[in-house]
Formats: sequence, structure tokens, C-alpha cells
Amino acid sequence: MATYVPGTTPPETEDAAAASTNCFEASTPAEQLTCATPSLTAANLTLTQTLQSRLRVADSFSRDALMATQRAWLLTLTQTCHLPEAGTKASPDAVACLAGQYQAQAATLAGWNPPPSRPEGRNGIAQYVRFRISPGATGMNPEFCQTLARNLNTALAGTGSADPGAMPGASEIAGTHGPESASTGGRTIAVALREANAFGGFQQRASAISVNGAAMLTSLSLGTLLQSTAANQGARFSSYASQTGDYGAADVFTYENRLIGLLADTWGFDTPAAPGEFAHAGAWDLGATPPAPLCLFDTFQMPADNGVFDNLPNFTPWRDALNQVRDSVQPPLGVAFLRDQSQLRAETNFMLLNMPLVITGQARAGGWTPWLRHRHDDVLDALFAWSSSDAAHKPVFDKMFALLRPAAADLVRAYQQTQALSGEEAKEAAGLAIMELMYGATVNIAPQLGADLQAPASAAASKPRYPILASPS
Repeated sequence: MATYVPGTTPPETEDAAAASTNCFEASTPAEQLTCATPSLTAANLTLTQTLQSRLRVADSFSRDALMATQRAWLLTLTQTCHLPEAGTKASPDAVACLAGQYQAQAATLAGWNPPPSRPEGRNGIAQYVRFRISPGATGMNPEFCQTLARNLNTALAGTGSADPGAMPGASEIAGTHGPESASTGGRTIAVALREANAFGGFQQRASAISVNGAAMLTSLSLGTLLQSTAANQGARFSSYASQTGDYGAADVFTYENRLIGLLADTWGFDTPAAPGEFAHAGAWDLGATPPAPLCLFDTFQMPADNGVFDNLPNFTPWRDALNQVRDSVQPPLGVAFLRDQSQLRAETNFMLLNMPLVITGQARAGGWTPWLRHRHDDVLDALFAWSSSDAAHKPVFDKMFALLRPAAADLVRAYQQTQALSGEEAKEAAGLAIMELMYGATVNIAPQLGADLQAPASAAASKPRYPILASPS
């Protein structure tokens, strides 16, 4: 499976559900029958939209459980509904069965809600994202922008997002953190929002702000601001806001007696920032015609060396062994689903290595640790079984376990050296990364593993059978 690499040409930014149900890519019996039957096509689209809406509100671990649940269900369809081979006419019973399956699975997913979260202290994302005046914009409105940045950082630390509604002295009108449109002072404010496909993490994105139907800020506005205010912003002068041509957030709010429009780049895996450069945010006074730029902020710095985890003496060959496990089998799942799965896993892996405090914060806030240990036991059982199924697997298995402890030690050192994590923080992050990366290697050899929509509550009282750094014996 090809994995999209940030900085390369982005895929088409079509509707998320349409991208995941593209009949041109139909390859499984269920997909082929669905694409040949209009009523099934509609039911499958509804199911896909439901899954993506749930992924949109999920944390990293909930997303694992959702994707595993969908994998396990997809793998049952051919046998459950006695679907014919390609080129063979399906019976009415098969069509009816598949329609019922789509409806039932959509209802199952629609009934799922994110596990309750108990955030503790400063939000993890605030360790990596901070609004600060860009060096290229120091002469714009320094006093106003310093105060706005301080209040945005307060919101970020408390909520994990730049939500103007959580900012002292601000009142949200419309946008990512409010309604899509609203009226105020005789003006209708609207923010164009869309649901990104897997290349945008299935998240809601914003592309433009309009007032009374006239576009005030567009997907090029931040690039134009960068060009006009900064001495050198690399390739960002005329680029789109993100890899999918939109913003991570766009909001309109009142603040200090001004109507403010705020556009913010995406952060993390799909940020538009090149290695070593910053993602940005811009604020405009929408009371002026045309909108007057007020502030340019640096927000998230892409790690300067994206290859730091590719050159660790033990961790790198350990991951190579995991990839051999993953690539040893290709489950009979559709091309689009496998691509979506690959992209989501790439995003999770980036977060594990480059933003570990976000992941450890999610684990603590959601009470995930007992369930992750329970799932890790199943991962190890699956790896043991895989090693015994073929003589060619045994050397890979032995290498993986021989390097397990040294790989974890590499991770601890890398976290401490590159992110200044404390010893305890680094150990916690390394343990989660080891478990999550090993799970990622088993999604092909044991696709049903981790399919649990009751997680993490289902394993709250369970006791692990294996240590995280288990030996092969």
C-alpha cells in the first residue's frame, strides 16, 4: 500500500465518503455487487459516512477500535451473504442480505460514542503548538497580537484547540468551533466547512469565510499574508493552506470591539510546514473592506529532521521486522479501505514518534491503559501463532523479539534528546509506542484483533498476561 508523504502532491480533495466508495476501485465481491446495485450503493454510502463521522470524533485508540470493528465486519460479508464471484449474477437473497448488513452496521456505528475523557492538567497538544508572533510580522499590531496570542494559548491549553469561545474576552460567531453560519449586526457570516478524506484524517476542514455571500478570506489568504509580511517563508509564499487545500480551522468572532477572522493551518502529520519550518495562523479585521490583516502567527514547527527515528541502531531494524510481519499477508479488503487504513496508521505513527505527549495524554484521559495491555496480550498471541505458521516467519519473529528491549531503550533516549521529555515521560511514551506499533503490524495477520466498540471500559478490570517488553519464550 502506498502511503502519502507530506510535502508531495496531494490527492484529489473529493468528498470523503465518495473517495472511500469509489466504484472504479471495487475489488471485493461485496464492493462489486454494491456498485452494480443502486440501492446497495446508497446504503454503503450511508454506512461509510457514519463510519467517517465516528472517526472524526475519535482519539487515536478509539480510531483503532473503530477500524478494527469495520475490518472484522467486512471480512464476514462474502460468507454471511453467500456473495458470488465476480462475473456471476447475485441472487435476490444475496442483495437483500447485503442491504441488511449495511443497515445493521451503520446502526451499530451510529450508536457508538467516544469514551468519556478525564483530561488532566495542560492539554498535550499545547506542548507542540503555540501561537507566537511570526518574526516576519513584528510591525503589524504588536500589542494587540501579543494579547490575542496569549488568549489563544490559554484556550489551547484548556481545550486542545484554538477555540475563540474558550478565549477570555472573545465571543464566537461562526466557524470551526461554532455554527457554520450566523447573523450579527445586519451581516450574515458563513464559513465553508468540509469533511476531509483519509488524507486529512477525516477531520472537518475550513476553506473560506464570507460576509453577506461575498468571500472575504479564501484558501489562498494565509499564503498571501505570508508573502506580504515575511522576508522568507520558503515555499509557502503561494501555497494552499494544507496538503488538502484547506485550513485546520477558520473562525469569526468578536474581540476588543472588532470582528475578527482567524485562519489556522493544520498541525501535526499533514501540516503544510516543511521540515524545520512553521505552520501559521492569521487574523484579519473583517470590519474593514477589504479585510485588514492584523496578525501573523507561527504555530506548529515541523520536526527539523523527519528521519531521526529512521536511523536509530535498534529501533529502526525492529520496525523493519514489524513491517515484514505486516506485509506477509494481504487481507481480502477493498483497495480504498486499505488505503484509508494505511493513511490513518501513518498519521498515528507520526504522532507516536513526534508528538508523544498527545498520545500519552489521550491514554490517561480516556483510561485506555488496561485495554491497551489487554489488546497487547492478543497481539503477542497473534505474533506467536504467526511465527509457528511458516518456517520463514521464525527468523523475523526472533529478530523482532531480540531487538524489542533495545528498540524501546532507543525510543526513550530519542524522546529525551529530541523533545526534552523527562525519564518517566519518555518511558511512558515508549511503552505506548511499542504496543501501538506492534498492533499496527498485526492488522493484516489478525484483522479482527482489537474490534471492540466497548473499549476501554470492557477491559477496565483485566490483568495483563505479558509484560510490554515480553520475550519470545
